[in-house]
Amino acid sequence: MDGTLIKCKSSWELVHERFGTVEEAKRTLKEYDEGKISYKKFMRRDIGLWINKKGKVHVREIEEILSRFELADGAKEVTGKLKDMGLKIIIITAGINLLAEKVGVEVYADRVYANKLETDGEGYLVGEGIEIVDPKGKDIILETVAREENVLLEETIAVGDTVYDLEMLRKAGLGLYLGDRYEIRDAKIRKIGSLYEILDYVKG
Repeated sequence: MDGTLIKCKSSWELVHERFGTVEEAKRTLKEYDEGKISYKKFMRRDIGLWINKKGKVHVREIEEILSRFELADGAKEVTGKLKDMGLKIIIITAGINLLAEKVGVEVYADRVYANKLETDGEGYLVGEGIEIVDPKGKDIILETVAREENVLLEETIAVGDTVYDLEMLRKAGLGLYLGDRYEIRDAKIRKIGSLYEILDYVKG
């Protein structure tokens, strides 16, 4: 979703930018990338930065920050055409569900898999995230979706734009890497420059 269906590269980063915790968050991400902490711990630290910076944080404030997203060029048009062709649209993102569910409505998604923020009875963040999608395990969600939809992995198409997406792209019947941020050397993954190019592959 982040960087593919919407122009924002990270929904977590959007919140950090608002609270002024970007630099601290980069250190936490580095530890996750290096395998020093789990994604569950990554989320706990990220959310903790917001609470430590501001004190009590209500989920409505996070929702307001994330509501200002902008769809990527062609997102609505392309997903609409894919739906017309009979395909199902599934969002698998390590981003925050408060944003992912809004994007899902805009792009006609049939399912949305995204991480959640745990709150108390009054809606305030308690400092924990509810892990639904580990960035390094998106392929596992893809397998689950394929099984539940009763389709072969060979019949799936996956689109991503980061190194976290590569295993999912390899596992799909067609893996499409959007952009030029990384050099892709896997013959199973095709590079695309825009979402519109997805339609060329589907029609083909």
